[in-house]
This record gives sequence, structure tokens and C-alpha cells, in this order.
Amino acid sequence: MRVVVLGATGATGRLAVKQLLNAGCEVIALVRSTDVLAEHPSLTQLTKTALTIEESELKSILAKSDAAICCLGHNLTLQGVYGVPRMLVRDSIKRLADSITAERSRPFKLALMSSTGVCNREAGEKVTSKEKAVVTLLRWLLPPHRDNEQAAKLLQRMGTKNKPLEWVIVRPDTLLDQSEVSEYQWNASPTRSALFDAGETSRINVANALCRLVMEEELWQKWRGQTPVIYNQV
Repeated sequence: MRVVVLGATGATGRLAVKQLLNAGCEVIALVRSTDVLAEHPSLTQLTKTALTIEESELKSILAKSDAAICCLGHNLTLQGVYGVPRMLVRDSIKRLADSITAERSRPFKLALMSSTGVCNREAGEKVTSKEKAVVTLLRWLLPPHRDNEQAAKLLQRMGTKNKPLEWVIVRPDTLLDQSEVSEYQWNASPTRSALFDAGETSRINVANALCRLVMEEELWQKWRGQTPVIYNQV
């Protein structure tokens, strides 16, 4: 299996790359620097982003690949949060989706890392008035949150029927670092408030969920076109 990884040198992306390689996958990583990931015979690193790569090259890469994992995020600096591109995730996903040709004979799987702060209203999820007020404030003060919302809406508008692009949006809660994959729960929607009663999800578990989705067909079919929430097992 060949998997394209966006955000491959980030805190979660590099864990996903390692797990894919350990599982025997071929990985094409779009990176800003080749100094982060360890060399591996099944790893190809391209010092390009989904927004800067030539369209013809991106189409060629995707045509030869089976899936993509997107762990893109904004750096927690003034430039990263408020600089350009403000809609990094949404615009990258759109470019990827536009580059997957309708003539493709087999599905292309996209597993996108998001967050529990992104509410799936199409699934009937609701937030309290207090949460709504806070989210509205975050939406305008912190562009990365709005970016994640817009990326999710983009995929939901596309749907999954009769199209080569299929997707799953994975929503972890408060991220933390752990050295090993541990037990974690899959939920169709949040079981607690992301703002006032947040749970925890380790980055290595997020990476594991993303990798399992693209590699395990049964798991993919269970969550295809959905936005599962994962929490560390308490």
C-alpha cells in the first residue's frame, strides 16, 4: 500500500509515518525539511507542500497512491496562527481532492486529523449556548479553529457517493504525548464537552487510528464518511 502523508514532520504526522513504515507501507511524505524523519527504503520525502507542489506532479503521485493521511496543523507562533496561509488545512484538502481524477478506477482514502472542537451538525450534534459563545469567539480570534471547521465542511459537502475520494475525519480531544500506543475508544460523537470537560487523546493513538483506517478495510467501511471521536481509555 502506498500512502501520502501531509504534515509528516509534525508531532502526530511523524508518528503516523513511522507506524505506516513498520506496517510495510510505502510512504510519500510532503515535508518542509528532510532533517526530521529518519531515512527508510520505503520512504520518499518531497520538500514541497500540498499548496506548492506542481499540479501535474500531485496528480501523478495521487494516481499511484491508495490513500492519504493529513496531519496538517498551524505552528503555535504568531506567524503560524495569524500568518498565511490561514486556511492551510482546507486549501490543502481542496487541492488534493481536485487532483484526484474522476476516471480513477479504485477509491482513494483520505483520513483527516481534526479535533473535538469541530462540531458535526450534520450528525445532529449540538452544543450549549455557553459553548456556542466560546466557539464563536475562537472562530474569529484563532484562525486555525476556523480552518479545521472549513476543512470538515468541505469534505462533508463533497459526500462519498459515486466518487473516487472517500474520507474519514478523526477528532481527538486534548492531545498529549505518550511513548506507546494504548487502548482508546471510538465514538460517533463527543461524549463530553470539548471546552468544559475535555478528555485526553495521545498523539500516538491518533496516529494509530489514522493508519488503521487506511490499512484496515473493515474499519474504514465502518467509519467512511463519518467524523469519529477518539479518547484514551480511562
